[in-house]
Amino acid sequence: MTPVSADSDRLQQVMTKLLSNAAKFSPEGGEITISLKPSDGWVRVNVADQGEGIPEEFREVLFERFTQADTGLRRNVKGTGLGLSISRGIVERRGGQIGYEPKDGGGSVFYFDLPLSIAQEEAVNS
Repeated sequence: MTPVSADSDRLQQVMTKLLSNAAKFSPEGGEITISLKPSDGWVRVNVADQGEGIPEEFREVLFERFTQADTGLRRNVKGTGLGLSISRGIVERRGGQIGYEPKDGGGSVFYFDLPLSIAQEEAVNS
């Protein structure tokens, strides 16, 4: 177990949004991979999909409000364009950061980093 400094309801909201997006933008039968990696007082949560990826010109505004890419499969996906913006606010309020990386071989990896809880940091440093 890796305790982090976060509100469990808000953390669940972020995970739900990232998993929902991964499912919406992956092809039928595609895999979604979730991984967790603690490092130097932080923990990174990755959600990787097998979708088309994010167009280069869209990456800078990906986490802005009411933003949605309108290419390929995305035209058929409904949403408000608020989920990633809300997720960014939740993560940043807890002292973390959220981001995106293209996945080798296609698809996307959305991640967020949160600080380890004080109790966990003390156990690691003992």
